[in-house]
Amino acid sequence: MASVSFGDAARDNLRTIVAEVDQEITRLPAGDGNQATDELRASWTALVTLLALGPAPETRQCPKCHGTGMRAATRCGHCWAKLELLAPANTQEPRSNV
Repeated sequence: MASVSFGDAARDNLRTIVAEVDQEITRLPAGDGNQATDELRASWTALVTLLALGPAPETRQCPKCHGTGMRAATRCGHCWAKLELLAPANTQEPRSNV
């Protein structure tokens, strides 16, 4: 199967649309024995897996020009100002030892 590549704006749009359609699909009755609903859920899962959009990249705003860039950047992609390193974002919930 061919690899598909999207630009950042297209990926953001796809993430938004995928989230909206996913929300609509979750409103369908679950476990009602309707073959069409089950097939739709399976096809949707396969499509989302194939797209492999992943989470949106972490960004930040340049303090000098206010351009938006990657959180891990050391220079602004717009004005080339040197950026301070930021502490890693803690995106995972702490695990409990229960």
